[in-house]
Amino acid sequence: MSNNGTDTTIAAAALAIALVALVTAVGQLLQQYFATADGYRRCHKSVMGEYGRRTRLHWRWREFRFETLYTTPEIFLVGDGSPSRIGQVLLTNSKDSRERSLVPDGGMEVDELFLEDQNDYQTVYQLGVGQGESGAKKNKKKTKKQSGTYRGEMACWIPLLHWIHEKSGGSLTPEEKFRDPEGTPPPKRRLPALIFRERSWDFQPPDVVRPLAKTTLSDIAVIARRMGMKWKEFQPSDGILRAEGHSQTINSTVVRSLGIVLQYAYTGQNKRLHMAEFNLRKQLVTGSIIPEQEEIYIPSAMADRFGCGVLRTEPLLGLPDLTVSTQSEIVKALSTLDRTGFSSATLSGILKDNPEFTFRVGDLVALTTGPARCRGSCLVQVPAPSDNAHGVTTSSIGRRAFRQCLEEYIVVHHGDVGHPTQRVLQICHEIGTQYAAWDHTDEYSKQDEQWVVMRDPKYLDLVQGHLHDLTLMLNEWEQQHTFRYINLLEIHIRMAMFSEGGETSPQRIWSNNYKADVDGYFRLLPKIVEEMRKTGFYDRQMIIDAWVTVMMRAFCWGAIHFFVPGERVPIQYFGSQLPVYIG
Repeated sequence: MSNNGTDTTIAAAALAIALVALVTAVGQLLQQYFATADGYRRCHKSVMGEYGRRTRLHWRWREFRFETLYTTPEIFLVGDGSPSRIGQVLLTNSKDSRERSLVPDGGMEVDELFLEDQNDYQTVYQLGVGQGESGAKKNKKKTKKQSGTYRGEMACWIPLLHWIHEKSGGSLTPEEKFRDPEGTPPPKRRLPALIFRERSWDFQPPDVVRPLAKTTLSDIAVIARRMGMKWKEFQPSDGILRAEGHSQTINSTVVRSLGIVLQYAYTGQNKRLHMAEFNLRKQLVTGSIIPEQEEIYIPSAMADRFGCGVLRTEPLLGLPDLTVSTQSEIVKALSTLDRTGFSSATLSGILKDNPEFTFRVGDLVALTTGPARCRGSCLVQVPAPSDNAHGVTTSSIGRRAFRQCLEEYIVVHHGDVGHPTQRVLQICHEIGTQYAAWDHTDEYSKQDEQWVVMRDPKYLDLVQGHLHDLTLMLNEWEQQHTFRYINLLEIHIRMAMFSEGGETSPQRIWSNNYKADVDGYFRLLPKIVEEMRKTGFYDRQMIIDAWVTVMMRAFCWGAIHFFVPGERVPIQYFGSQLPVYIG
C-alpha cells in the first residue's frame, strides 16, 4: 500500500509540474501572439482617455497575428454653410455632449495651485474642468481618483477637446448649449464637432508614437482663434504653424509620409497670472501683473471669415465680396468700391510716403457687410479683419457726434428734410434714451469701449432690428427707383473718407478724431448730392435721406460688434481642406 501511495504522490507531483509547464508554455505562446499587436499598449486609456475603451484587437488568420484597431476623433466645423456629417457630435460643453464625444467633465485636474492667505484658500487648476478661461474657484478637497486621472501623458488632443468644449459652451445660450449634440447646429451658428474614425496601427508612421486626431488647416485656424490663440506663424507650405495665447500653445512638425502634425499644450499661465494678481491685491508681491483679456467670439461663419480678412458683403446691397487683411488688399478693395480709382490711388500715395500707415477699415466693414451677431446672444466680439479696425461707426463717440450733427442739420433745414432722415434721428433718441451704451450720454455709464466681451442682449436685439429694417429700406429703394447703393457708397468713400483735411489727410493720418470726421461728412453733403446727380439720381431730398440711412445702418452695425485685434490667416489658406494631424 505504501508503494501505491508513493507512486500516486509522484504522479500527482509530475502532473502538477506538467500543468505548470503547460500553463507557462501557453502563457508564453499567448504573449508572443499578443506581442504581434503592434501599438496596442499605446492605445490604452492612459494614453487616449475614454477613447482607449474603443481600442480592440482583430485577428488576421492569414498572417497569424493581431491587428490593433483604435478610434480617434476627426474635428471640424459644422453649420452656417458648412455641411453636417453622419454620426457627428457637436462640442457644446453640455453633459450629454461630453459623454457622447468621450470627453468627460472630470479627471483633468492636474497641477493644482493653492493660494493660502491667512483664513482662506483659493485653488487655481491648470486644467480646471467646468470653468472658463477666466478661472473659477473650486474646493481644494479632491479625491485621489479625480486628481490623479490626468497626468499630462495623454495624446495632446485630449486636453484640446476639453478646451474646445469650454470655449464653445461659453459662446452659446443655454438653449443652444443643451440641445441634442447629435443633431444640427442652431441656425446661423457654426460650431465645432467631431466624428469617430477607427484606424489601424498598421498605417501608423514609425516616427509617430501616439494615436493622432485629424482636422483640416482651415478648421484648426478658426478653432485656435476662437480659443483665444493668435497665429504667430502660419506657413503650411514650409510646415510651420505656431499659435499661442490664453495659456495655450500650438506648434507643428512635419512627419514624412504623413504631413503636418500639431502639438497642443495648455500651460496654465493665465490662471497663475490671476493668482499672482490676487496676491498683488493682498500686497503679497510687487510688480505689474496683466492677465490676458477674455475672448469669446461670435460663433458664426462671417466672424470666422474676418479672421482671414474676408468680408462677405450684405447680399441685399449688391456688393462684391472683399479682402482687407493687408494694405495692398485694401487698395484693391477700394478700387472695386470706387471705380474712379481716386481712393485706391490716394491710399497708394499715402503708403508710398508712409509705409507704416494702416488704413481704418472699421467703416468699410460696417458699410458693406451684414451682421455677424446672432439674435438673442450677448456676444459682440469678432476678429479684426485688418491691423487697424477703428472707424467712426465703431465708437459711441462717433454715434454721439452723428446724432448731434443730425439734430443741427434738421434744425437748419427743417422744411427740406424727408421722413427717413427724421426717423433716423428718432431712432437715435429712442436707443440712446433706453441704453447709455449707444452714445454714452450717461456720464456714469459703466460701459467700457476699451474691451467689450458682451452687452445686454435686449439692447443688441433692438439695434440689430433697426439694422435689418434700414437694410430692407435701402434694398426697396433700389427696386423702386434709380438709386444704387454702390454709387452712394463710392461717392461717400471718395468725397468723405478721402476728403481734404479729413481722416486720411497728413494732418490727421496718425490720430482719430471722430467728432471732426462726422462734422466733415455733414459739410460735404452738398458735394455728395452733386456727385449722386451725375449717376442719374436727381432727387436731392431722397439722396440726403439715403445717405443718412446708410450712415445710420453702419452705426447700428458698429454698435453690435467689437473688433478684437490679432494676426490673420493668409487668404490663400481660407477654406483649405489640407489634412492636419494632432498628436
